Amino acid sequence: MKFVIIGIAALVVLLGGGFAALKALKIGPFAPEHVVDEHAAPPVKLEPPRFVTVDPFVVPVFVGNQVAAQIQVTVKLEAVGAENEQKIMKLLPRLSNALYKDLYAFIPRLLREDDRLNVLVLRKRMQMVADKVAGPGIIDGVLIQSVTDTRNKEEPKR
Repeated sequence: MKFVIIGIAALVVLLGGGFAALKALKIGPFAPEHVVDEHAAPPVKLEPPRFVTVDPFVVPVFVGNQVAAQIQVTVKLEAVGAENEQKIMKLLPRLSNALYKDLYAFIPRLLREDDRLNVLVLRKRMQMVADKVAGPGIIDGVLIQSVTDTRNKEEPKR
């Protein structure tokens, strides 16, 4: 009786180890199936992104009747493909105008909440405005290259 139990236990261990080895090596019944899907799209060639340079935005921040700060934001717009790049170049005056108008209103509100300018929030906001003007899928990203904050040293009179 003792030998039968030991034999069954050894058999279970060997079978379990065998199945684990087959699964780990992906052979036998655990081999991956190579199914060719006839309706699958061909692999897409990834083009490197193209960047369209936008003139720097200089946004004055007023406190009372005086300029308290000037924020300069340098931006590039990212496009994938020459077709999207051409669309952005055609829309560049409208895009620049919309981005400047939005920055003129948005940056003072952003600075009221926090003393420092949050670049991530600014980038998301600019992406939203650019998508609204150009349409979704034309501009893949807004790259903020630099933000220069020139604040007056003396506190402006209110």
